[in-house]
Amino acid sequence: MARTSKIARRLLAGAVLLGTVLAGAAFAEGSASASSAPVVYAARNNGWHGYTRPGTFIFGNGGAPYFTALQWKSWGSGSAWGTGKLWTQKPGCSPSYKCTYSSRWVGVYLSTVRTHDGVKYYARMAVEFFVSGKARWVVGWFGIHGGTVPYWQFPAVFPYL
Repeated sequence: MARTSKIARRLLAGAVLLGTVLAGAAFAEGSASASSAPVVYAARNNGWHGYTRPGTFIFGNGGAPYFTALQWKSWGSGSAWGTGKLWTQKPGCSPSYKCTYSSRWVGVYLSTVRTHDGVKYYARMAVEFFVSGKARWVVGWFGIHGGTVPYWQFPAVFPYL
């Protein structure tokens, strides 16, 4: 009877060990596939610092527009889509530190995956917002635009004046 009990304990210990190893392998596989999704750089206007599903996006200093309350509906291997608030100052208001910000709904669509130092990232950002009841789309690109520090570059139109 003691021998049978000893064998049963060994079988049970082996089963527990096998279950632990398999659970660890499944967890590692989930982590690998999660990390294979691209990042977005410069969500805090900070160059090559990568973010996944950032809640805030800051583009510059002194009057630059920014996003808050971003909620990402999807974040995949080829694109990401989220919505939040776009904060802007009235165009032409000067000096900027005396100008108030107002907010409106914004949709953010990230796409065009590229690689930097082995890290996949979204290089294109299409921004949807409404002005006087009409939908507008503005497209920006992340990269080094004539300098040494990468940043998001948008056309010089509202809200990026």
